[in-house]
Amino acid sequence: MAWRPTHLIIEGELDNTVRDKITGFMRFYGLDEPVKFELEGNFHRDIRGSKIRFSSDDYMSEDENEAKEYMSCFTLEQTGNGGDITAGRAPFDYGKYPYIEWFSDQNGRCVLELEPEQIEILTKPIPYIESDPIDRKEQHENMTNFLNQIMNIDKKNKGENN
Repeated sequence: MAWRPTHLIIEGELDNTVRDKITGFMRFYGLDEPVKFELEGNFHRDIRGSKIRFSSDDYMSEDENEAKEYMSCFTLEQTGNGGDITAGRAPFDYGKYPYIEWFSDQNGRCVLELEPEQIEILTKPIPYIESDPIDRKEQHENMTNFLNQIMNIDKKNKGENN
């Protein structure tokens, strides 16, 4: 299971101009303040080393109370590991559409799936031939760690209820 607040994204910027670091912010409908990001990792090769901006108007059709309820446990400071983050441009290391995934220490796995017109590349990426694809083994470890956290929480909760 993952947080999938794509329908509530208003805007955001993520910056990978410093190697192995992803910083930035996102604003969501249902939250009064922006969410700040300090993640370890890199974007995929299509946008690695760049800064991206994204936005959506989809949130305007959402119910404000439902948005606030959905986002009520979402923390305003996200730390952890970047997952698959791509604008969906060639080379296609992941997919042919914008996809932003991170593994939050606070909220677990989080995913935004956007349309190509919703993302803007603000700074020039590193030429893809100068960097290797994201390590799939590392991404697998991120997912495994996330699933292990869920299992440990579930085991702890079941133990407390007996």
